[in-house]
Amino acid sequence: RGLEGRGGELESMVELLKRTNGGGNGGDGSGGGEGMISLEDGMNINDLIPLKKASGATGSSASSLASTQGGERILWTKSSSLVVGAGMVGHSFIELGSVQIESYETVTLRWKFDLTREEEDIYFSILKGICEDKRKQRSADACFRSRHVKGGGGGDVSGAFAVQNACTLVWSNEMSWFRPKTIKWTVEAVAIEWSD
Repeated sequence: RGLEGRGGELESMVELLKRTNGGGNGGDGSGGGEGMISLEDGMNINDLIPLKKASGATGSSASSLASTQGGERILWTKSSSLVVGAGMVGHSFIELGSVQIESYETVTLRWKFDLTREEEDIYFSILKGICEDKRKQRSADACFRSRHVKGGGGGDVSGAFAVQNACTLVWSNEMSWFRPKTIKWTVEAVAIEWSD
C-alpha cells in the first residue's frame, strides 16, 4: 500500500475522531476535555478505527494488527515446543480469545508442527474444547483423532473453536517405549470470508 493510501486512511480516521469527539472541543463548545475522546456505553476504542477488509470496505475489528490477504485475515499466531515422554501423551490448550469475527467470516485453525528428528513419528489429534484429562480427551468431539504423522505435518481445520471457543492439541507417544519426542508447533487463527 502506497503512502497516498495510508495518508487517505489516516485522514478518514481523523475525521471519524472529530465526529466522535464533537469537533475536538468536548462536543459542547466549552473547550473542556480537548483532545479527549469519550466513548459511549458499549463502545470500544477499536470501534473508532476503521480496518481495511479483504473486499476493500472499511469497518471495525478487534485486532487492528490482523493481516489481510486473499480473503483471509490472520487473527493471531502462537508457537511453542513440547517434549512428550516415552509412553506418554502431551497436549496444549488453544483459546480463540477476544477477537471480533464479522458476519461473513468463519474461523479456521491453521496448524503446523515438526518433530526434531525427521524419522520419528507420533499420533496427533485436534479436539474441540479444553480437555484436561484422558477421560475428557476420549469422550471429546474431535476435528480429527489419532492422525499418524512422520517427521511433521500441517493443515487447516474448521470448527476447532466450536466448544468453549477453544481446542486441545494432543500428541500421543504411547507407542514408544524408550524415546521421548520433541515437537515444535505453530498455530494460527484465520478468519476466512465465505459466501452462500
